[in-house]
Amino acid sequence: MLILEKSLGKGAVRECYEHPADKTKCVKVLLPNADPTIFQKEYENYSVVKDVLGNYIIPCEKELVETNKGLGMICDRLIDDDGLPSKMIFEIQLDDEIREGLNSFFKLLLDHNLFFYDFNLHNFAIQIKNGKKQLKYIDLKSFRHNHSWCFLKLENVSNFLARIIIIRRMKRVYGPLRFEIPSFLNHNESHL
Repeated sequence: MLILEKSLGKGAVRECYEHPADKTKCVKVLLPNADPTIFQKEYENYSVVKDVLGNYIIPCEKELVETNKGLGMICDRLIDDDGLPSKMIFEIQLDDEIREGLNSFFKLLLDHNLFFYDFNLHNFAIQIKNGKKQLKYIDLKSFRHNHSWCFLKLENVSNFLARIIIIRRMKRVYGPLRFEIPSFLNHNESHL
């Protein structure tokens, strides 16, 4: 059993702890009342997208581990060259390298019909490795899982509808970052 002590952060359904035996790893545990199938869904999503998204997502292990906080999922930890935790996209000075990373990530999603629905800025981190800034998307739970008000969820059976929703959500990311919306998003939307 892993004894988790150092919390690295908390989200809506999980808390992340430093792995007690490996500082390059973290252990995610569910908060009370969270859906116990979240880890299974997250790993399934990871398995589907990992070959396409590669460096844009964080590797995680399939097997869950027992911890003093309940079952946990082990993932790589986002650490920069200086040994410090990577920062969220809104915590750093933005530049062309980050804008290009965001554009490439969104284009990859559209080119491969990989529909994620939660693009709030807390789901984007920037890891600095070997002096390069690498965009990381950290919410695999939202893959093909839209929290829309419509109970029919037609976007799950229609790539056409999914593209409309995802493009609109992608465009919303650019405003707070003060990046220009790339032409491929406008081009994609005009051809729907």
